[in-house]
Amino acid sequence: MKILKKYSIILIILVIVALVVFRLFGNKAKMDTELKQMSEYSSVIPIEVITPEVQESSVSIEENGVTKSGAEINILSETAGKVVYVYGKPGDQVSVGQTLVRVEKVVVESQYKLARLNLENAEKDYSRFSNLAGGDAITQQQLEAARLNLQNAQATYTAANKQLQDTEIKSTVNGVIAKRMIEVGDNLLPALPVFSVLEKNRMVFLVKLAENDLSKISRGQKAELTLDAIKGKVLRGEVQTVGVVADMSGRYDTEIKIFDQDKNLRSGLSGKVRFADVVSYKGVTIPRKCITGSINNASVYLLQGDSVISRKVLATSIDDTKVLVTEGLGTNEKVVLTGQINLQDGTKVRVLNK
Repeated sequence: MKILKKYSIILIILVIVALVVFRLFGNKAKMDTELKQMSEYSSVIPIEVITPEVQESSVSIEENGVTKSGAEINILSETAGKVVYVYGKPGDQVSVGQTLVRVEKVVVESQYKLARLNLENAEKDYSRFSNLAGGDAITQQQLEAARLNLQNAQATYTAANKQLQDTEIKSTVNGVIAKRMIEVGDNLLPALPVFSVLEKNRMVFLVKLAENDLSKISRGQKAELTLDAIKGKVLRGEVQTVGVVADMSGRYDTEIKIFDQDKNLRSGLSGKVRFADVVSYKGVTIPRKCITGSINNASVYLLQGDSVISRKVLATSIDDTKVLVTEGLGTNEKVVLTGQINLQDGTKVRVLNK
């Protein structure tokens, strides 16, 4: 009896252990299934999609740039001598006729005064000889000699006056000093440059255009300019030159001649140029944020079933928020709008905006 009771207890314990083991295995299988489902769910990327639209409109090109003088004029010395006065430094405004340099003029001024005195005497002599010739008091040869003496005195006076004026070197243009090449105490020689001035009335706007925009711009094309330093004013311009050689960044220097003048307009001002309605188009448009990569190397993700694929497209910017797709995209396709950062070909996705 005791043996039977002992075996009964053992059997009960074994049954309990079996039930516990069975339950544990059952829970593990359930947990494995749940973990698998959670893993599969977590690998599905949430996205939003849009359908491309067909629109008809026009494209404007906008680029940043900077003003510069269309001409840099060298102001030259026309005399020799010691510099006693110099005006201005780079960045200072100058106007036509403004004195920039003065040269020592003691000797030149003395020569001028002597030439003026000789001219006055020659004029008096010629006037007196002309009166005497009327009464046959002098010969024709004497009158001719007086006339030649007057001509020589006039020529000498003109040269002396020019030399005196040349002791003051003046600006020949309205503009801004770019370089100063002379200092007080220097000895000048004729034809030596003393200042370089950026001409204000020939100001241009320099912009660097991307290659895909270059074909849309031509000489004579109108443009609108806005400058950071001149608030609330739109300046009119016209394309003057279009670059033919790209710089290291692959962009082309293009100059826009500025028609409108402003007292605050000077070289080195930053701003923006706008070429309005350079291209009319009718085509497939999508938000700019759909594009992965740059506009020049654009791709989009397309929804296919429960996953996505990447596709190259040809695109052109319409503005900061939209692009025109000219090749690679149809109007019946679903384009990924958000969530691209976690995508690659074949990634499983879940569309949030069905």
